[in-house]
Amino acid sequence: MANLKEIRTRIASVASTKKITSAMKMVSAAKFKKAQINVLRFRPFNDQVNNILQSSIEFIGSLSGDYVNERKQVKNIVLIVITSNNSMCGAFNSNIIKYSIEQYKSISARHPSARVTFYTLGKKGHEALSRRGFNVIELNHKMLDKPNIENTKDIFNTLVNEFKLGSADKIFLIYNMFKSAASQQQVAEQLLPINISRTAKKANKIKPIIEPNPQVLVERILPYYLLNKIHSAILESVAAEHGARMTAMHQATENAVALHNQLLLEYNKARQAAITKEILEIVSGANALSSK
Repeated sequence: MANLKEIRTRIASVASTKKITSAMKMVSAAKFKKAQINVLRFRPFNDQVNNILQSSIEFIGSLSGDYVNERKQVKNIVLIVITSNNSMCGAFNSNIIKYSIEQYKSISARHPSARVTFYTLGKKGHEALSRRGFNVIELNHKMLDKPNIENTKDIFNTLVNEFKLGSADKIFLIYNMFKSAASQQQVAEQLLPINISRTAKKANKIKPIIEPNPQVLVERILPYYLLNKIHSAILESVAAEHGARMTAMHQATENAVALHNQLLLEYNKARQAAITKEILEIVSGANALSSK
């Protein structure tokens, strides 16, 4: 059994850790609430844009343009990986990094002659993938602290320009989709070229009146569709990150409380044993003196 001084030191250390994790939990809870509101507000708008695009595509012959043209030969592929800038959020980063590497292997197997490059949004992803020797390009990590559509436009312009210039033949988004505070789902979506499946047409489906025509509407809405898709992925990832950190800090605080109570019990037992030993020594000394 450890001596009293060692136990007291451990108790003080655990109490300090408990204060830190409890404070981090409260900070993460406040950030999570804001991030959750942002993602829940953006989802209906994003869904409506997707619905308008989907319904308009049904009434045009075929999609064409810079955003939808498939390349005959795929030479360069970009994987955009969204992680976090900070740690202490459970398996949030490790799960998405592991999933990204799996996607890398799968895509490389389908396109063995293509050069695959990671574009990382988040310091943890950049550090982890760089250590593993992958070809990694860093995006603006600071935008994860306060996501806004203007910063997302910079990423959108960079990606679209590379696609149009032929520097990237396929672009994929890989991120954690927010499900709940304790649950995230790893998602990989093709961003460019845009691949929207058509639904089966119904015989009695009423054709809407679209001015000037559905083709023009689709061409104008495609950039907004791409921008929203990138921004939605960022908002989803940020909300999932704060939820994961809040959950991790809650569990860490509970573990610290349990360990603190266990150490207190151990300390009391050791103190009682020390007191009992001293009493026995005193009694034994008194008995020895009285027998002389």
